[in-house]
Amino acid sequence: MITLSPTASQLGRRSLFAIPFVAAITLATISPSDGSPTICGFANCTGVACPGCGMTRAAGQLIRGNLTEALRYHPLVLLVVVELLGAWTIWAAHQAGWIRWRHRRWVDVVIGGTAALLIIVWIVRLVSGTTPPI
Repeated sequence: MITLSPTASQLGRRSLFAIPFVAAITLATISPSDGSPTICGFANCTGVACPGCGMTRAAGQLIRGNLTEALRYHPLVLLVVVELLGAWTIWAAHQAGWIRWRHRRWVDVVIGGTAALLIIVWIVRLVSGTTPPI
C-alpha cells in the first residue's frame, strides 16, 4: 500500500533529527543569567544545586563562544555536549540505515561514568562552595 502522507510515528522520528539545531538556536537566543529563576526541580525543592545545575547556562555560554564562562557554570559541559552530539549522530546514522548499532553496553558504561563524574564534581563543588547560583 502506498501512503502519500507520513504517519504520526514517522513525523515524530523525523522531528528528532532537528533536536540539536533547535537546542542550539534556543540556547543562542535565550540568555539565562545568575538572576534568572532555575528550572531545576531538585534545586527548587531543596534549595541546593543538583549535580547538573548550571549545565543549561554553561551550554548557552558555550554556544556564544564563552568557554571560560561555560566552564565556570559547569566544568563538565564540554564532556556532556560531546556525548550528546555523539549519541545523536549515532542515532541519526542508525535511523538513516547507515550503521547498525549493536554495542549498547557502551551506552551503559558512558552514562554510568558520566553520572559518577557529575556526582564527584557536585560533591567537590558543594564542599568548596562553588556551586552555581540557583
